[in-house]
Amino acid sequence: MPVKVALLGFERGYHVSWRKPREVIDHSTVLRALVYLAHLTGSERCAELIESGGLAASALLPALPVGEGYVRPLAAFPYIPCLGKASRFRGLYTTLPALRNLMEFVRECHGAGGVPVATGADEELGVSLSCIGRSRSIKGPPLGLREGVVCLESGDCADVSVYATTRFTEVVLEHRNRLDRISGAADVFVLYGARTRTPLWLALHGDEDSLACAERLLEVLQHTGIGGLRSRGWGRFRALNELKLKDEDQRVLNLQIGWAPGLVYLLGTMPPGAWLKPELSYASRYVIMGRSGPPNDEYVLPVLEVMDVGSLVHVKSVPKPEVISINGGRALYIFNPVVLRAA
Repeated sequence: MPVKVALLGFERGYHVSWRKPREVIDHSTVLRALVYLAHLTGSERCAELIESGGLAASALLPALPVGEGYVRPLAAFPYIPCLGKASRFRGLYTTLPALRNLMEFVRECHGAGGVPVATGADEELGVSLSCIGRSRSIKGPPLGLREGVVCLESGDCADVSVYATTRFTEVVLEHRNRLDRISGAADVFVLYGARTRTPLWLALHGDEDSLACAERLLEVLQHTGIGGLRSRGWGRFRALNELKLKDEDQRVLNLQIGWAPGLVYLLGTMPPGAWLKPELSYASRYVIMGRSGPPNDEYVLPVLEVMDVGSLVHVKSVPKPEVISINGGRALYIFNPVVLRAA
């Protein structure tokens, strides 16, 4: 099935998740917004395609501008074991070619009976990987580090060196004023959200009908906004059609996107299941909980423990999209992430 990449730029901040804003807009938020708009606009066929698992999506992740109208899509550095402080690696992003080489190293390490470990991250020495407990010697890929971006020393590091940064999002706040309904006094409050410093990329994977539906719904979504506080102007974005991907990034997506038994990288959250081989998987847990919905129809979300964006997991059998009915069947939570499989 074909893959489409949309490049988006947010006008202001956005607020997703409950209470504390989350920097990454997950694919489940995107799919829920598209389903809502499909029903709202009478596009029942599009709603049916998404609800039945016909459209997979990625989280909204940073795309680093590198000049001449090109951007390099980035992904979170995988949650593999590391020596020393995990914070050295958890805030890093990686280019797609570097991620492809890293996944190949992890697969070879597993095949040799070892455990992949990130042992160092330094601007001069790059990111070093080791295979602990291996039965044969395995050399890690030559990964460089430019600010907060992991790249291939022999390839895309030259592209990202000038434009790399350590912070792709920032916390923003707005002071607002309202009237206390009892006393009539001013009640000052603060809204917190996240704002991206770069464009964001969204990968969509499905058949031609599903992608056509997603393209039409995204055109509407950019005006209505995504996430919370939309009535205050948050969550609105625009499609950056003037930007494009480099050939090497598009090649990784074309060749490695989609589920398959073996090692896969999650570009969106996913609940664990019997399809997962936990002893060969490296995942970070994220808990979904809280309240959702409009003020006139608010409902409580079920507490869901999922594997976060950036998890590197071993698949025994290809899982089906997971659709959870909530609020008495009036709302859905859809887990159908885009994944990259090891080459």
